[in-house]
Amino acid sequence: MDKLFRNFSAYKKNAALIDMKGEIHTYSDILKFSEKINSKIQKKSIILLIVSNSIESIKAYVSFVKSENLSIILDESFKPEFANTIIKKYKPNYIFTPKNFLKDISFKEIIYKGANYVLYKSNYKNEIKINKKNLLLLSTSGTTQNPKLVRISNLNITENTKKISDYLEIKSNDITITTMPMGYSYGLSIINTHLHKGSTILVNDKTVFEKIFWENIKKYKVTSFGGVPNFFEILKKLKFNEFNLPSLKYLTQAGGKLDKETLKYFEKTCKTRRLKFFVMYGQTEASPRMSYLNFCKSPQYFGSIGKPLKNTLFRIIDDKGKFITKPNQIGELIFYGKNVCLGYSNNIRDLSKGDVNKGKLFTGDLGYKNKEGFYYITGRKSRFVKIFGIRINLDDIEFFFRKRKYKIKCLNNDNSLKLLVEDNYNFEEVKNLAYKNFGIRPNNIIIKKVESFVARKSYKDLF
Repeated sequence: MDKLFRNFSAYKKNAALIDMKGEIHTYSDILKFSEKINSKIQKKSIILLIVSNSIESIKAYVSFVKSENLSIILDESFKPEFANTIIKKYKPNYIFTPKNFLKDISFKEIIYKGANYVLYKSNYKNEIKINKKNLLLLSTSGTTQNPKLVRISNLNITENTKKISDYLEIKSNDITITTMPMGYSYGLSIINTHLHKGSTILVNDKTVFEKIFWENIKKYKVTSFGGVPNFFEILKKLKFNEFNLPSLKYLTQAGGKLDKETLKYFEKTCKTRRLKFFVMYGQTEASPRMSYLNFCKSPQYFGSIGKPLKNTLFRIIDDKGKFITKPNQIGELIFYGKNVCLGYSNNIRDLSKGDVNKGKLFTGDLGYKNKEGFYYITGRKSRFVKIFGIRINLDDIEFFFRKRKYKIKCLNNDNSLKLLVEDNYNFEEVKNLAYKNFGIRPNNIIIKKVESFVARKSYKDLF
């Protein structure tokens, strides 16, 4: 079986990572770093990585994947309190973290110290035998920071990485730039696919509003970048169609559905600039991408998530669990592929488990297939929504407010959080609580007061 990052020796002299100041790290540099840091790590360990869009983070991530120890990946945008919860539940043997991020940890043995990161060795001893199939644990719930994590194997992530990089025809002379947090599955997938092909990643921690972001795209001749719906909505407001970026070859979009106006804007812009625009669909549980659509090539399938990746499959089932074979009939979307995760984990005891899913994923999305075999998403069956490409568990939010004696109900909806309330709460106070604890901006929260949460099929008419 091929394993992720085992082909670096073929690209030793290539530039792998470049930071925004121009510092270059080759694949050979990563291999040397990997050998050095992994010599300090005991086999069959649990390693917690708190990552950022930084060269140190990427080099450590690659190193620990190559070591085949189990890595738990959290983004530094997550709160230290959440990281401490994960430490209590999973008892990691090592913690790779930004300096001063975890101020309350009880162990202080440092076995590696970099410019901005340190690697601690903990006092924890493995209480259970970790199933060797478990390679990565990734968060499913975005800003709600539920300790329920996705268990991913080397096979899962390698299969998905290879399929995506082959479909997008990523070459060793291509250059991408990070536009999303590394700790989220879509951002991590872009890193994986480009490193797999020996290409270069411009490691960026700036926003599109900063001049240096665009200056470096031009300076280093970036050939592609990706983003979630909000990212492309911002580019539209910035008049992306007027930008002069001659090296750019294609854009990828995932993490939720783009609105019609923005999608049409990028269809027109990309056709004018002779760019490819790929709409992709995925979930962390699929390691993470499942389908693709070259929208500029097939604009007639407006709003579609396209077709499944090579050697994978979508099926649709009705409420009784029977397969729907006729076109244009809505049911739950089921995905089949080697990139489907092993299962979930709530604590260290779950790491003894192997492949529970057996290549089958119930996505929780409702959709249909048209006569030409293109798939469309119409809504959500489950209690997750995506806001700015980050998946949010509505049950977590309701539980948070319920603990604080608020009577609040969350509704399924992409791009905004819709709340029903029964009492005369201060709406601004509710919005600020949601923003402070879940990172959802107040202008993306809509609140309506109702007399009671009566049983009804839909609340959509209230908004």
